[in-house]
Amino acid sequence: KSDNLQNEIEERIESLGGIVTKIVHDIRNPLGSIELITSLLRKELNNDSDKQRLIDHVIYGVKNIDNILSNLLHFTTIPRPKLKKVRIEDVLNKCLDVLSYTIIKHQITVIKDIPQNLRILCDETLMRQVFVNLLLNSIQAISSGGVLSVRVSEDEVESGVEINIKDSGSGISPEYIERIFDPFFTTKNKGTGLGLTIVHNIIKVHGGSIRVQSKLGEGTTFIIRLGLLPQTENAKRAQSLQLAA
Repeated sequence: KSDNLQNEIEERIESLGGIVTKIVHDIRNPLGSIELITSLLRKELNNDSDKQRLIDHVIYGVKNIDNILSNLLHFTTIPRPKLKKVRIEDVLNKCLDVLSYTIIKHQITVIKDIPQNLRILCDETLMRQVFVNLLLNSIQAISSGGVLSVRVSEDEVESGVEINIKDSGSGISPEYIERIFDPFFTTKNKGTGLGLTIVHNIIKVHGGSIRVQSKLGEGTTFIIRLGLLPQTENAKRAQSLQLAA
């Protein structure tokens, strides 16, 4: 029953895709005009810092709305992966480099245990989106001086790879764990509640899985499993999605 319900939800989401795309397009047209006009207005007010700050609030609001629209598009569009073999170490290191300023700023210690030359079949752009999102979630959960660990292990029996991203944060309440990948569910004041849903969808179209382990006061671990070799069922599923696109 749960599988049927999940399929029904996915079909409804997919059917919404065209409607959402049109709505987003219609909103972004005037939104672009607002951003352009406010930016020009800000330049005209270069001697009035108080009014510039007000304009900055408007510009920030416009960018926030645009970000929400982008998340809506991602949520209602099932991505079609462009598969290639990539080194998991390279992908994760690039993601950590992107977040290096925030990591240094919060004095976070990063522990890495990633085998060299371990390759997975994936869409690198989509996978980087997954890892940046998960790493950023972990970083935001850590107090200054905390620890972030990234560990990768190979499962030779299943021809798969497991990626563990663990933080030393405050953990997640048990009642929230089951809802963490639900659309629009968030515990953050400024969150849209779509980031982890998008992560879940990307992992799923790669034929993988993602789950969460967390204990209050001890931190949270995201556990991702992906296919390692092209002949695995996971890779075949992702490849069939690519060919169907």
